[in-house]
Amino acid sequence: MSIRNIEVCLCGVMSLALLISHTNAGAACPENTRSVDVKGKIYNNAITLGSTLGTVHLVYGKNEKIKCGILGSGGVGQDGALSFIHTIVCDDKFDTGINNEIIHSQLTLNTSGSGVFQLCDSGNPEGGVYGAFYETSVPLFGRGVFQNVAGGEISIEGSINCQFAVDMDFNGYICLPSR
Repeated sequence: MSIRNIEVCLCGVMSLALLISHTNAGAACPENTRSVDVKGKIYNNAITLGSTLGTVHLVYGKNEKIKCGILGSGGVGQDGALSFIHTIVCDDKFDTGINNEIIHSQLTLNTSGSGVFQLCDSGNPEGGVYGAFYETSVPLFGRGVFQNVAGGEISIEGSINCQFAVDMDFNGYICLPSR
C-alpha cells in the first residue's frame, strides 16, 4: 500500500449515509421482496495487496445469528477511495430441497467507500498505513438464507492498524423474496 497522508472528510458523509440508509430501508426494496435487517462485526487481515480474509459475526432478521468467513478482493486508490468485492460464506446448513443437498449460505457484496489513512512509523516491522474508513455495500448474489437477494444497503465503519488488522462494524438491510 503506497498511500501517503490521504485525508478525506468523512464525518458529514457518514452521518448522512447512515441516516439515509435507515430512513429508506423498507421503501428501497423492490416489489415482492421484504427488507431484512443485518448488523454485526467483521474481523479480518490484509493478507496481500488488495486481499483480505477474516470472520463475520452476522445478525439478520429477528436476531438470527450466524458465523461466516469473509474474503475481500479490491484495493485502495491514491485518493483514499476503496473498492472491494466481499464474499461471505457462513457455517450454517441450508437444505436446498433438491436431492437432500445441503449448502452453506453465501452473500457477495459490491463495496465502495473512502478513508483517512496515514503512513505507519518506519520502525514498524509491517509498515503500511493506519486509519479509519467508511464503506457502503450493495448485495450482488446470494445462496442459502440469502437466495435471490434483490438489493439492499449496508453501511460499514472500520479501521486498519499498522499490522494490517481490519475491524469493522456494519448495519443495514438486504431485500429478500417475500414469503
